[in-house]
Amino acid sequence: MKRMFLIILTLLLLSTEIYSQNEIAQYKSNYDTTFIFTPGRKLQTMSEQMGLLNNAGGIELMFSNSGFGLGGFYQYFMDDITKVGVRFFISGARNTDELEFYDYFTGNSFIPNKVNRLYLMPLTVNITRNLFSEVLHKSFRPYVSAGVGPAFILSTPYNREFFNAFNYAKWYTRFGGNVGIGAAFGLESSSYLSVNIDYYYIPFGGKGLESIKDKPIKTFGGLFLSLSIGSLF
Repeated sequence: MKRMFLIILTLLLLSTEIYSQNEIAQYKSNYDTTFIFTPGRKLQTMSEQMGLLNNAGGIELMFSNSGFGLGGFYQYFMDDITKVGVRFFISGARNTDELEFYDYFTGNSFIPNKVNRLYLMPLTVNITRNLFSEVLHKSFRPYVSAGVGPAFILSTPYNREFFNAFNYAKWYTRFGGNVGIGAAFGLESSSYLSVNIDYYYIPFGGKGLESIKDKPIKTFGGLFLSLSIGSLF
């Protein structure tokens, strides 16, 4: 009887030990090297973060053969490589051979044979596509762009004082377009900086519009170098 009792007790102890070891092994396999973290808010990929900043706007500083200009731009990011937007700037328009002279007797400067002061104001709708986005670093993003839209041309008589001449101003509206290349710099965070080279083609038609007497301008626009400074929002 005692022998039977000892055998049963031994079997019970062995089964208990085996069960305990199995439980420990199963627990270790499930939890020993596994750590589960639950973030306080949803983690976002870079594309999702850029989706929160899909608009850009700012000012543009322009330079061409006609001098300096000032404008503004707005862009909407359709995806990582495509943007659509609008651009507008104001710049002088003149013949490239206009030379200004200074009259020592009167103390005034003048341009011989100049007839009108001309100002060019193009408003274009543009589409921009990034280039080589898969191989280049995000801090340097070259692109190509093209746009179309109306161009407003203002003419004031040169033989009148600068501000008084606006009382005799004439407005003209023409249609044109532009193509260009450029590059944006820096990471796309909250600021936007790019350099652009654009060619604007704006035919005037007819006999053109004179800046210098007998030398009418029949095609406005030309090559423009611009610096775009703005922010993303």
